[in-house]
Formats: sequence, structure tokens, C-alpha cells
Amino acid sequence: MTISVERACGLLRIICDADRPPRFSDVVRASGLPKATVNRLLATLGGQGLVRLDAEDRCYRPGFGLLSLAAGTWAGLDIRRAAAPEMAALLAELGETVHLAVLEGDEIIYLDKLESTQSIRLFSAVGKRAPVYCTGIGKAVLAERPEAEREAVIAGLEPIAYTPHTLTSPAALRTELATIRRRGCAYDMEEHEEGIRCVAAAIRNFRGEPVAGLSVTATASRLGRQRMAEEVQPRVRAAGARISAALGHLPGTPGAADGPAGITDPRHGAHG
Repeated sequence: MTISVERACGLLRIICDADRPPRFSDVVRASGLPKATVNRLLATLGGQGLVRLDAEDRCYRPGFGLLSLAAGTWAGLDIRRAAAPEMAALLAELGETVHLAVLEGDEIIYLDKLESTQSIRLFSAVGKRAPVYCTGIGKAVLAERPEAEREAVIAGLEPIAYTPHTLTSPAALRTELATIRRRGCAYDMEEHEEGIRCVAAAIRNFRGEPVAGLSVTATASRLGRQRMAEEVQPRVRAAGARISAALGHLPGTPGAADGPAGITDPRHGAHG
């Protein structure tokens, strides 16, 4: 599998770096691979939109799927840059671990993490993936996505009960997401890791689309219900709003679903 990936990446680079669009024979010659192997790998790359074969001159060119990948990468870099000062401020104010992540399908991908000085081991690491349905950031972002998109994600889930608190029922998850939309932020009440809680808020781009999330994470002993509601929640929501503003989001713009400014006790809709 690794060899196939390396070979496919090699073909992609040959096509992207070529002075002029190569024909099939050019790709075979440049790669040194058998024709059958090149044909199979090019078909795979084409199916993913990473290369395209021009019907007129029979030459290969970079596919438009690369633009989507590049856009996602640049968006991630922009979000990290915009979030950096707010993450640092949250760590300084609260002394707890701060995460930044984006939603991709039914998982979140951690873009950045500032570690607490407290000695705790967490699942998270930059570049690591985690399920959408049992993480604070995952639920915060998913809750603000359009209904059709939410339902598509929920329909495709095969939930695993990581802890006794994990929401594995689609109905329970829908109820939780509705609570998050009303509250303006999400809670993870030991749903992904036993003994670990977090408060998370969505981050929006200039179109008002929820594109990422920010969270503060700590042990359950340090992140009690009262502290979540009175100290952490308002700070996380405010930080998320400022990062969104830095990305060009204006409250009330199309696509936005800005919740009420009030603070909701996490005892109401506690899982999150």
C-alpha cells in the first residue's frame, strides 16, 4: 500500500512539474514504471480529481481537486494564525489545555494545541483525528452546519461507546446538537476520554460558515459544572467570536446562527 501511494505521488509530481502537459508515454518514461501500473495509478488519481486527461490532446494536467486541497490547507493556516493570540490568552487566563480543530467529514482534525501546565495525558495531538459525535469541537461545529449536512453526517456514523457517557444514539445526538445551537457552545462531559471534559465553540469564516472550533480541556476534577458555566464558557465563546471576526465574520451575516449571549448551566444538556 505504501509503495502504491509513493508511486501515485510520484506520478502526480511528474504531471504537476512538467514544462508542458505530458502524454501517457511521457509519464511512463519519466516514472520508469510498467505501463499497466501507470495506467492503474493514473485512473485512481483521476477518480479523485487530482489529475485530468484532456480529451483533445490526450495530455495529462493537474486536476481541479488539487485546488480544493490547497484551499483547505490555506484556510487551516489562516485559522491558526487568527486563533493564536486567543489561544494564548485562554491558556494564560484559565491555565488549561486549549485546542483548535477543523471538521472533516465525521471527524475533527487538530490544527493546534497549547498544553496546560497541569500534568495530564490527553488523546489529542496536532494532526490527529477524533470522532465528531463525542468531542466538544466536533459537536460545536456540526451543530452549526446546515441541517442537510448534519443529517448526512449523522446517517453515516457508526458510533463507538468510548466511555459510559458517549452519545451513540442518533436521536440523542440530534437533541444534543439542538441544545448546543441554543447555548452557543458545546460540552464534552467525559464522552471521548474518561475523566476529561471540555467546553468548545465554533469559529466562522467571512461567509458565516462554521469552519473550525476552539476548546478548553481539563480533567473533570478541575472542570466542574459551575466553573464550566461561569468561568470557561463565556471566555471560550468570546474567543471564538473574536477569531471569527478576524476571519471576516460579521454576526448576522447569511449563514450565521449566532446564539444568545447568555450563559447556560451545563446541567441542561450536559453531554457535550
